[in-house]
Amino acid sequence: MEPEVPLPTDNIYKFYAMFGLVVMLTTGIMFFIRAEEYNRRAFERYAPIRILEAKDKLTDSEKLDLFIHEQKQAIDKSNKEFELGLYVFLFLLPGTLSTAYGFYMWHTKIQPKQDELIDLQIERLKVDIKLANKEVQRRRYVR
Repeated sequence: MEPEVPLPTDNIYKFYAMFGLVVMLTTGIMFFIRAEEYNRRAFERYAPIRILEAKDKLTDSEKLDLFIHEQKQAIDKSNKEFELGLYVFLFLLPGTLSTAYGFYMWHTKIQPKQDELIDLQIERLKVDIKLANKEVQRRRYVR
């Protein structure tokens, strides 16, 4: 069964480049999805915290609710900084480095050889065509 998306397995540099692009795309998308999720949770907690803080006297239950909301907010803030920082790190380091290295090596090391091979094949075909034309002309004269 043939894969619908052909994988770049013909040389390692093409693989590096494609792998880096996948890492960049994935981490970029995840960054925005997770940032939106953290922001949504922060907005959901904002009103209950402000309402409880505005009260003069809090019951024990309300004090506990306020404490829980504040702790969740602090944990989410810490997690958000770490997780989004990790996505930025993965985007920049392995993503861009792998992509840049792969495309650079592919362009400077592999592609010139492939271009030269194609040029040689074209020259060979031109010579073959000339020889075939001479053979056709020779057969015409022989008749």
